Amino acid sequence: MEVVRRWPPVRLRFQLQQPSESHVLSPPARSAHDGRPILSASIVTLGCKLNQAESYRVQVELARAGVDLRSFGEPVDLSIVNTCTVTHVADQQARQTLRRARRASPGGYVVAMGCYAQISPVEVAAVEGVDLVVTSRKEQLVGQLEERGLKLGDVGDGLVGQASPDHPVPLPPTRVRQFVKVQDGCDDYCTYCIVPFARGHAVSRPSDDIVGEVQGLVERGCREVVLTGVQIGAYGRDRYHTHGQALPAPGAPLAALVRMLLDRTAIPRIRISSIQPQDWPDDFLDLFDDPRLCQHLHLPLQSGSHETLRRMARRYSAEDFAALVQRIRARAPDAAITADVIVGFPGESDAEYRESLDFVRAMGFADAHVFRYSPRRGTAASRMDAQVPPNVKQARSAEMRAVAEESAAAFRRLFLGRSADVLWEEELASSVSCAPQPPPRWTGLTDNYLRVTMDSFENLLGKLQAVRLARLDGEAFQGVSVPGASH
Repeated sequence: MEVVRRWPPVRLRFQLQQPSESHVLSPPARSAHDGRPILSASIVTLGCKLNQAESYRVQVELARAGVDLRSFGEPVDLSIVNTCTVTHVADQQARQTLRRARRASPGGYVVAMGCYAQISPVEVAAVEGVDLVVTSRKEQLVGQLEERGLKLGDVGDGLVGQASPDHPVPLPPTRVRQFVKVQDGCDDYCTYCIVPFARGHAVSRPSDDIVGEVQGLVERGCREVVLTGVQIGAYGRDRYHTHGQALPAPGAPLAALVRMLLDRTAIPRIRISSIQPQDWPDDFLDLFDDPRLCQHLHLPLQSGSHETLRRMARRYSAEDFAALVQRIRARAPDAAITADVIVGFPGESDAEYRESLDFVRAMGFADAHVFRYSPRRGTAASRMDAQVPPNVKQARSAEMRAVAEESAAAFRRLFLGRSADVLWEEELASSVSCAPQPPPRWTGLTDNYLRVTMDSFENLLGKLQAVRLARLDGEAFQGVSVPGASH
């Protein structure tokens, strides 16, 4: 299926709050911590998987500098909040988290980074207790801190961090899955979305760098990587444009990258975070012949109404989307197809909403994330007429969520009694204090994103094991091991 662009992208004039030339903004009141060595740090991540991938790279750089990494909320010398700005609620959460960081570490140094910091640096700098707002080059945060005169790690007094330059920070003991950033930015400018203004034009990482990162993660015990970005279906196309070459077919460079990772690394699982319908590679389904590629595909729908999609400046119709879903299910019938849906977009009539609701019901998604439209200053949609009243958005959201939950439950029931490979991610804390102690309870995911728990005295962390999905307990399966089937 070839999805064609029906509407040109909307280019908007949007004046960002201007940061300083050094890519950081320092509020007038500086922390009392200035000038002292930073020996401990914590980082909290808000928002998307891409933010999580970027936070991990910051953690690696801090550990290489000899800084102890601690849980957010503990007293530390350096607190970092990686912010999100996708909705006004995300902005509010970021401000609250920054204040929490200051309360937890009154004498520490508080840094804000991420999309909210990039879009509204002056507003973020005004939050009480913030010492530094990083507006770009966030993955080189350590260098930026050192440019500001902060001393990180061992400064000759015998105190050192948990890692050295030759020993990057290990994966957290409960983290066998890691997010890997493959690209950043977006050139589509959907009318509701602030992200292109925060992250800029699409820029892709070199494929050899990505392969090297995945190889390194495998060596440190990672068992699954999730490829993430703002618009990963556009991966690689910017590099053709830079060199004046004819653009490849949509999604072709991404498919080539996945093939490279399958061929050149021993990672047991590769998961794709999200592919826009118009970027779907023609031959991508052929890659599912390799069982290491997870059969879980997230397709951002946003609306099942043609007219609403047009006002959103999405580059596909509901008919295009349905045809893609049909194609995927014909090739991979067990694949979990998940989606994002927005309700209450400006101008969404009752008829358009019902059209979208019926479409979501017909698609039978394995899960759907439902969002109430939130105006973002500077986007075209925020200036549109016929804004939907909050009470109407709330009612539509509740109804759409109910349909999504019904659909997810139906998808789970399809696998009851069947066997599937589960990657065990974490040992759950026991609430039982009596003796003798019951076996620990483990939790993990199938490749098509079904949550499974199982009791076992064996240490299952990081194991990929065949499990029978014996019964459903709420949204999770209770698993029973299949003898001799772990690796």
